[in-house]
Amino acid sequence: MKAFQLMLLNMMLLVILLKRRQQRLQRRVRQMLCTSSLTERLYMRELLEGSPSVVYSLVRMDTNAFVHLCDHFREMGYLYDSKHLDVEGKMMIFLQIISQSMGNRLVRHRFQHSADTISKYFHEVLLAVLEFSKEILVVPSWEAPVPVEQIRNYSKLRKGPFKGVVGALDDTLIHAVVPLDRQTLFRGRGGGECYQNVLAICDFDMKFIYVVSGWEGVAHDSRILSESVRNPAFNFPMPPPDKYYLCDAAYTHTKGFMTPYRNTRYLL
Repeated sequence: MKAFQLMLLNMMLLVILLKRRQQRLQRRVRQMLCTSSLTERLYMRELLEGSPSVVYSLVRMDTNAFVHLCDHFREMGYLYDSKHLDVEGKMMIFLQIISQSMGNRLVRHRFQHSADTISKYFHEVLLAVLEFSKEILVVPSWEAPVPVEQIRNYSKLRKGPFKGVVGALDDTLIHAVVPLDRQTLFRGRGGGECYQNVLAICDFDMKFIYVVSGWEGVAHDSRILSESVRNPAFNFPMPPPDKYYLCDAAYTHTKGFMTPYRNTRYLL
């Protein structure tokens, strides 16, 4: 019995030593890869203190909007500063990946962090954005009065032929990375690339009030809409009887949804 315990203890010590050696090798590889004098903190300082146009070209928003977004995530508890990376660095990594389609290797070289660190913080921000979506994707109150400036900007639509319109509805194809055995369903109209069909609704203020993602690229727009309306799990915001959404010819003209007449030119 004592011999077995001694052998088990030796095996545990051997595993610990092997793990420590692997960690040292990983740190050594990371030190060899991260050789730039422009560290992540210096890079972020250069961006935030430099021209706002540079930040806009990288993350599709100016410096003030980026700073306010990071402050809001920090105040709401969506993200926290960590030991090696603050909220601004995490958000910059996430936004550059999704706005520039940058790979892990390029981001790793730019921010001087390991591939595991980049992947870890990307998914951390992704979960935070999902929580943030519950805050911004809010169905408006149908009975609330329309702001005066909103009517002034779109008076031709609001007071003209589309008096009861509460928003515009359409689908769009967004690039997706899917497992190999499911890629056929996601190719569809994308010309060989994999896409997901996303349904979105926006109001006259160009704010999204509803989004459904995850459908295959081959899914028809009308099917996505009908499933979203029929399935209570999607929480589709049906307009009141005297209101409706504007849709294109891919959908069915029915109660709550107005589509144009086919082969008809409209001049508004």
